[in-house]
Amino acid sequence: MSTVWLVALVSSALVQCLGWAWVGIGLRRVREGAAEAAPQAGSPTSGEAPGGAADGVPISVVVAARDEADRLPALLDALAAQTHRPFEVVVVDDRSTDATAQRVTWRTTDFPVPLRLVSVAEGAPEAAGLPPKKHALERGAEAASFDRLAFTDADGRPGPGWLATLARVAAADARAPQETDEGAVLVGYGPMGREAGWLNRFARYETVQTAALAAAGIGWGRPWHAVGRNLSYPAALLDRLGGFGHSAGSLSGDDDLLVQEVARTGAAPVRYVWEARGAVPSPAPSGWGAFWRQKRRHASAGTHYPVGVLVALGLFHTANLVLWVSVPVVHLALGQPIGWGLLAGKLILQRSVVADVLDGLGDEPDLRLWQPVLDALSAVYHAVLAVLGALPTPTRW
Repeated sequence: MSTVWLVALVSSALVQCLGWAWVGIGLRRVREGAAEAAPQAGSPTSGEAPGGAADGVPISVVVAARDEADRLPALLDALAAQTHRPFEVVVVDDRSTDATAQRVTWRTTDFPVPLRLVSVAEGAPEAAGLPPKKHALERGAEAASFDRLAFTDADGRPGPGWLATLARVAAADARAPQETDEGAVLVGYGPMGREAGWLNRFARYETVQTAALAAAGIGWGRPWHAVGRNLSYPAALLDRLGGFGHSAGSLSGDDDLLVQEVARTGAAPVRYVWEARGAVPSPAPSGWGAFWRQKRRHASAGTHYPVGVLVALGLFHTANLVLWVSVPVVHLALGQPIGWGLLAGKLILQRSVVADVLDGLGDEPDLRLWQPVLDALSAVYHAVLAVLGALPTPTRW
């Protein structure tokens, strides 16, 4: 038994260290690509004021909303403050029973850019054979006037430079030599807003860690994850993919399953938007119940991931759990303190990699301070999340 625990300890530490080294190399590739695309000081695209070269990329912002009357006004305020021009906003009201539609129509007269409302009729998603949100997003894409689409959610709070950043990255990608002339899929960062309490701290930690893994996958040319409140791609891409039919069996996955399908088919290049101004924060869940409901909905898409992605993620997170369990067991039961050194080495490597995300996309000092505790909680969390992903799929988005 002692040999089993020692093997488990060393093996899990090795898997974790190799995994985080892989993430670090992927992030370096993303940073290098972002540096090449960044405008030089004094160039026309180096600022955010209207009139720069990036302003020539018109964007349609698509928002799918269901019973979002309380959260939609703050999003519309954030979109009204965007520095980029030209753009429009298309809000798709998916059969809301509250004042979602009224919140939009009230703003149409004084909104600085075109603001349009698209209403989904009862039974329309079922008739289309799509989950409600994916049907709403398709309706929004069809109603859009511009080819470059940007997607966000009603709880998104983009800063004034969000669309300007997307436009600049899209314009730079269009100028760069590449294998295809198709416009790129732009995957952005979606941090959680900072509030007091351990739930918020843990939710932010998981968001940062997931962003590191997602960006690294893109850096390696293996995109597997995206955030629905900060995603952009050409409208023509949906036509090439046949809409969301590739993931019609999953309630969620309008983001990660889409980028996986893009990677599988080679329909377009995928880029990570490595810039803090391009982030779209959202409020953290209000309580543990809301947190787990949200994560269960997200986990339901995991059952549709490619086998290779599932195996890699499963091995990575299982190794972390085994490492945290085996360190005290080997020390207390076998009198071997070596595990603490292995764990410390892994945490140092992980800290240096995650620091790249915090340095590049927005620092959160408390996450650095509490990293060991948060990582131990994360090991347990992912074990629970794996169980939730196997439960019956939620039916409401």
